[in-house]
Amino acid sequence: MYYNKEELERLRQKSEEYLKELEQKEKGFQYISQDGKQITCLHCNYDRFDKGTALLNTRGLTFLDLDWLNEGATTLTCKRCGFIHWFGLKVTSVEEESTK
Repeated sequence: MYYNKEELERLRQKSEEYLKELEQKEKGFQYISQDGKQITCLHCNYDRFDKGTALLNTRGLTFLDLDWLNEGATTLTCKRCGFIHWFGLKVTSVEEESTK
């Protein structure tokens, strides 16, 4: 299989973008709270996190097997020490905020 110059250049750019995304994901993301404050780890003051979600289960809805109706929370796990922060309100990554 042979590629012309344009195709090779396109493949090179695509692979560079992919590697940049992987590097950013490995390093973690910076986040700001709904009121615009930079979020840092309460334990080690690092500012890079992995974002996740968790259900805030209640006994009543769990008893009725309606867990999917429970509220959710955003969790940010520190990339340095692993401390988990819980947020009931919206949390936005700095990268998302800069593209707006």
